Amino acid sequence: MLIDTFTIIAICTLVLLVILSSVLNPFLRNVESAADADENEVAESEMPAVSIVVLATGTTETLDAHLSVLLTQNYEQPYEVIVVGVKGDLSTEDVIGKYSVDHKNLYSTYIPQRSLFISKQKLSVALGVKAAHNEWIVLLDAKDRPASSMWLRKMAAKMDKDTNLVLGYSNYDPEAKPYYRFDRLRNECYLLRKASRKTAYRTESGNFAFRRSEFLEQDGYLGNLQYVGGEYEFLINKFARTYGSRIAVSPEAFVIEDVPNKKAWLNRKLYLKSIRKDLERTSAARSLYVADLLFMYLNYIAIIAAAAYSGLTMNWILLGTSALTLILTITSRILSARKAYRKFEADLSLWTVVFYEFSIVFHKLSVILRYRMADKYDFTTHKL
Repeated sequence: MLIDTFTIIAICTLVLLVILSSVLNPFLRNVESAADADENEVAESEMPAVSIVVLATGTTETLDAHLSVLLTQNYEQPYEVIVVGVKGDLSTEDVIGKYSVDHKNLYSTYIPQRSLFISKQKLSVALGVKAAHNEWIVLLDAKDRPASSMWLRKMAAKMDKDTNLVLGYSNYDPEAKPYYRFDRLRNECYLLRKASRKTAYRTESGNFAFRRSEFLEQDGYLGNLQYVGGEYEFLINKFARTYGSRIAVSPEAFVIEDVPNKKAWLNRKLYLKSIRKDLERTSAARSLYVADLLFMYLNYIAIIAAAAYSGLTMNWILLGTSALTLILTITSRILSARKAYRKFEADLSLWTVVFYEFSIVFHKLSVILRYRMADKYDFTTHKL
């Protein structure tokens, strides 16, 4: 059978799309830069004193479960743990009282039960920062727990004189839905890499450190007080400076977040949707994300279209090429995912990666639809 011009063009297009979609994959890219390698860590004797600010608004049970890990970190330099709760929450006070007997580095401060024109989480961060005694502050939610007793040391190892932000990796507990953990890992690959390469954009969760002096000098959340969400995103976005961020991605620096319910997971997506337009560097950050998805879907669409056409016209050479490129695409995406899964110790099935990737656009459309149908006052503290 002679190969006509159309078949040659179709085969070349399929091969090109396989190559492009394989290269444009967040799981394939190296997250760390040379500056973040272990050999460039700060010496233990030069690590700074650190304040850990824990946001404990309405999470007494998890606070009780996680405080012991925070208070027994293997860290030679002085550090303190500051729990920010809600005034009048007796259960939180009881938990703090239980641990403060044996741990003199545990402190607490409280926000009022009602806060006007600022969300409770942002007010908690602001009060925690003001209560801190050290320049470096590590921010955590009470539902987050360090994966090891070396967590603080690994974070502090990145706190050199030229750095003002340190971002660590965080994902949900292994009991959380697999897609939730896949989605978090995929997003973290983009965000951590951007922070490591040039200028941090935002973060998916807690587990990051910043300088107290910069927060106070630049008036903290001033400029985005009207939003209910974004307490993590705005901090990174506002204070990030070019080549001023480092990342801590060794397994000992991981933080594990408690299992979210569907409402909490969806709300986080909706809050991000509401604030994204006010985040700086959004266009640059989103361009690579969009390119990755675009070429992935174009590749699958081209393979399906070529297979359908070749089946109808009995073009067996093109049909065979379609089958081969599909196999190569799936193999490439599984191997890339395996690389990221191993690095971040993700307990996820490799065989589901193709289905999860393919469903991303449908999840995005669902969030967009829900956001458009939602009452926009739900996302702002300025409701008058």
